Amino acid sequence: MLSSARKRASGFTLLEILVAVGIFALFSAMAYGSLLRILDTRDRLEAERDFWRGLTLSLMQIEEDLSQARPRNVRNPNGLPDPRPAFLGQPVDSRALGDASIEFTRGGQLVLGDGARSDMQRIGYRLRDGNLVKLVWPALDQAPASEPREVPLLDYVQELRVRFYAPAGGWVDYWPQNPPDPNNPLPSAVEMTLTLEGRGEFQRIFRVKG
Repeated sequence: MLSSARKRASGFTLLEILVAVGIFALFSAMAYGSLLRILDTRDRLEAERDFWRGLTLSLMQIEEDLSQARPRNVRNPNGLPDPRPAFLGQPVDSRALGDASIEFTRGGQLVLGDGARSDMQRIGYRLRDGNLVKLVWPALDQAPASEPREVPLLDYVQELRVRFYAPAGGWVDYWPQNPPDPNNPLPSAVEMTLTLEGRGEFQRIFRVKG
């Protein structure tokens, strides 16, 4: 009896300690691997959420702008006597100094302060260096060499395509049509197709309410 009690009091053997350490290390490795998978899943979910939020907000911005389009021509900044049409649209021009894919006059802007001020501004959308950007000109009737402010909307855009639905019916690639229809300065709708890197194509039709 005394001998057995002394053996139990003497503690664990080296082999028992090694086995315990091995089991602890195994469970620690399994727990660490599970934690890494959880963190990776969380990061991917957050990236996915950020993508859909960015895409949704961008499309909502475009929809809001087009819903406030106005049939108001603007002064031609190139010094030409003919005014710039209220709405301009063309296939994508990716040149650094190329025209915007869409350029138009919109109303409904919040006007602060006293005095009579127009609620309209000149805006546009274009693809530049893989980014969809919104263009905002400093004045409705632009001065010569007037440059718009660029507001980034969406990254990793490989291609932007637009076309326009004429009030008389049918899709066209350019606006205004040739010859222009003075009774219909705005298209009825704009179809926009975005090709996003690793995401494929997203197509949306926006109504132009004018």
